[in-house]
Amino acid sequence: MVASSTFLLGGAVLGAANALSVPGPSTIRRDSEIDWSSCGDMNSRYSIGDKFNISCGYYEVPLDWADESVGTGKLAVAIYPATKERWGTMFGNPGGPGASGIEYVLGYGPNISVMTGGHYDVVSWDPRGVGHTTPGPPSCFDSGDDYSDYFDGTLEFTGLEIRGNLTDGNQIQEFYSHVGEMEKKYKGLGKRCAKADSGKYLPYLGSAAGARDMVSLAEYFDPGVQEINYWGVSYGSMLGFIFVNMFPDRVGHVILDGCMNPLLYANKPTTQYFPDDVAATDEAFAGFATGCAMAGKGSCKLVQSNNDTGADITQLVRDLFDIAHELLVAGADMSQTLTSARARQHLYRAMYTPSQWSQLDDFMYDYAQSLEALAANITDTSGKRELAHAKRDSSAPTYEHQAIYCGDGVDAGNMTMRDGFDAIVYASKNVSPMFGPQWGMQGNVCFAWPARAVERYTGPWNKKLKNPILVIGNTADPVTPFANAKLMADLLGDSAVLLKQDGFGHSSLAEKSSCTIKIINNLFKDGSLPKGDDTQCEIDNSVVLFPKSNVTQAGVKSMLVSAASGSDSDSSAVASNSGSTTDAATSDAQQMKDLEDERDTYRNAMIGVSAVAGVLLIAVGALVFRSVRERRKYTRVNTTAREAVLDPAWSTDAPSRHSFTDPYENTYEKH
Repeated sequence: MVASSTFLLGGAVLGAANALSVPGPSTIRRDSEIDWSSCGDMNSRYSIGDKFNISCGYYEVPLDWADESVGTGKLAVAIYPATKERWGTMFGNPGGPGASGIEYVLGYGPNISVMTGGHYDVVSWDPRGVGHTTPGPPSCFDSGDDYSDYFDGTLEFTGLEIRGNLTDGNQIQEFYSHVGEMEKKYKGLGKRCAKADSGKYLPYLGSAAGARDMVSLAEYFDPGVQEINYWGVSYGSMLGFIFVNMFPDRVGHVILDGCMNPLLYANKPTTQYFPDDVAATDEAFAGFATGCAMAGKGSCKLVQSNNDTGADITQLVRDLFDIAHELLVAGADMSQTLTSARARQHLYRAMYTPSQWSQLDDFMYDYAQSLEALAANITDTSGKRELAHAKRDSSAPTYEHQAIYCGDGVDAGNMTMRDGFDAIVYASKNVSPMFGPQWGMQGNVCFAWPARAVERYTGPWNKKLKNPILVIGNTADPVTPFANAKLMADLLGDSAVLLKQDGFGHSSLAEKSSCTIKIINNLFKDGSLPKGDDTQCEIDNSVVLFPKSNVTQAGVKSMLVSAASGSDSDSSAVASNSGSTTDAATSDAQQMKDLEDERDTYRNAMIGVSAVAGVLLIAVGALVFRSVRERRKYTRVNTTAREAVLDPAWSTDAPSRHSFTDPYENTYEKH
């Protein structure tokens, strides 16, 4: 493991007191030129960029910035030109790790340009191991069938199936019984990835190289200009945090938004990461549940009575998970709907984007109907095990997320497969009983990953920056809790200003705040920032949760605050529902989600079914909507207990493949 005060470069340990002294893009001028053309040349779907004057090309970089004899790679780059007098370039990264910068510019370049004043070219790139860049996404299987055959019947396919809480009955014991199986599978996966054609490139994928690549791109776009402008969202905040500490004298106008925990990302075993992913998910879900209840019948389909509360909606969802699990156990054909494990993961991802919560309501209502129909028709459970082999995706998965995440992580010898199980159990017991029981989050495979990046930046994290930066956190971000933004700002001291956005969803862009937009615009206009770290921006009053209702963000927040200050029983109900909801749906956001979902299809591969004889669930469909009055209260961990997990390293970062959300589609004119 690399000491926190050094970084590893090309196999040698070098002092990091002055990152600029290390051979890299700050001292090496690249001769590469970008031959710009239509982005449709990379992918026919990308031709949409032609309407917005967006162009794409390739930029050559060395695979190893300390040893150019290793060879070169080519970064796929996209640009949306400034619409006013050009003042420079703003680089961006939309997250992941593993999200495409090309798709970021295509989806959001015009609107991001307006938010930053229109004077900057908006530029992003597919990082090493991602998208159209070479080296491209690592592949460890020859086909989807190869992948399916390898992981068939394991947690990789089935997900974590439970009834109630993971702590109920002997479910924890059953969960731990899979440790040996998954350890063997992941070690085998590591060997496959190492032997694959892409295996030789794994040591050159990572965030330190990504930071150097951006500096080199900056020298290409703005030769002779010292300051580099950047807006990083989600994992992009981690890339940006590494950049500002590696190159403190190159920092221009920089925003870190939807922040990860840098200490846990770079300095702690990745298997300890997951609990922080769900530290604030319950607050976000509370916004959905409470907003739905406030919208009432006719505006939110999950509402069964005008007296329903957020706690009632919460229990209804938990009942649906239980029913889906019992149907699976009884041998129902779940090939046309989601199992409980997959439905839980779907709900978790839906918390990222409040603008789509009305669609989530439709989905959950239809899901309830499909479960009721299955329950009413379950008469023959024979032969259901064969379902585990049905409907497999024909394409092989790629491992860009794991390659970067594990490549940046601490040495594999510092973690075990058991550690990953421990983190899930801990999160399920102490952080979020609803969202803790999930398999497949980042970090678990890293103990068996075959490579670490040749350069890994592990600190120091408190450099004095040439210009102060803006760090933004949402109060109820479902995957990157506000505490992470505060940590980044605290580590940088006077070199950072913290902005708290009192909103919900992933990153400040999940909901529209004119207050936040003004601060961002001022930063890119003249470098000005608010004074102190107590600035808070509210979500615009125009944000409505469900289109058929007049329930606003402010109304939901007021309801939650009021309930939280009430009786113990009321506050426990709100504790499972403490958040806020909004609506700011955009066609661009949906398009980006669709593009990202294509990369994630292997995560939703056909789930193996355990057939258990019996017809004891024939009447279970009646439970779907008839148990509203008997719902038990779901109490999430209190704030003090949740914050206490940060020191032992039970915390941090974001989920696999963050999506960048943009609520401003109908607000600004695209140029």
